[in-house]
Amino acid sequence: MAGGTGSRMSTSKKMLLEINGEKIIDRVVSMLHSQNFRISLCISENTLFLHEYPEVRIIMGKGSYAEDLSYAVGMCSLPVLVVPADVIFSPDMIENFIEQSISLETGIVNLIVNNKLSGISIFFNKLGNENLPYRNIKIEREDFFNLNFPEDYRKAIEYLEK
Repeated sequence: MAGGTGSRMSTSKKMLLEINGEKIIDRVVSMLHSQNFRISLCISENTLFLHEYPEVRIIMGKGSYAEDLSYAVGMCSLPVLVVPADVIFSPDMIENFIEQSISLETGIVNLIVNNKLSGISIFFNKLGNENLPYRNIKIEREDFFNLNFPEDYRKAIEYLEK
């Protein structure tokens, strides 16, 4: 998911910020490619600069997260792992999340990291008019960063550039 305005960070290009010389979106895509995921990137008018991002399928959303999420999940084969383009995580975190999610037998599994929604979810069913059942998996990780505010970016740099 990469279609937001980035208003809390004052830039819609927050996924292009760098840590250790690597763009955050490149890090996310690289980690998911290394785990053999087929990647679709949902963008919007806010993030047209990503329209030719290499090695991913582009899904054009409208800029409303809920609508774009439903549309993007509908365009993909199930199950669908949803990952924001502005999060920093380690590959083992995603592997563990997927392993735990499979056994839950529900429509959606959300990852809660450090008592906050991470934006990472697995959809086992497509979204429709009905409310899908969901479960949450809660974990504590010091190496996870959701870049919503400048302070989040500063903390990620401090942690990862040690």
